[in-house]
Amino acid sequence: MTTPEIIGPLPVVRTRDGYWCHPALEAFYHEREYVEDMEYRQWLADKGPEDALVYQDDDTGSPAEPEWLRQADYSLWSPSIPEGQGWFTGAVYEDENNGPVCIWLRRREASC
Repeated sequence: MTTPEIIGPLPVVRTRDGYWCHPALEAFYHEREYVEDMEYRQWLADKGPEDALVYQDDDTGSPAEPEWLRQADYSLWSPSIPEGQGWFTGAVYEDENNGPVCIWLRRREASC
C-alpha cells in the first residue's frame, strides 16, 4: 500500500482577479476546466484531505460583493473559514454557475 502525498497549507498569492489554486489540485486538474464529482471525490479519498466549499454569495455582507457585481473581480473577497480546526485554502476561483467559490481543505482524521 502506498502512502498518499501530504497535502498541506501553502502561502496563498492570488492573481489580480482573485484566483489561486493549490499545486496539488492544479496537478489533479491538469489543465482541465472541469472534472466529474466522482473523480474529484476519489482524488480526495486517495490523497487524504476532506473539503468544504464556501461561496461568496453565502458570505453575506462581504465588502467584496459590489466589486464582483461591478467588474467580476473577487480579489477583495476573504472567504469565511468553515467551522473546525486545520482548514487551509485549496482554491479560490470563479464558478460559472455560482460565482466566486473557495475550496477549503484539511487533513482527514485517521480512523483506528
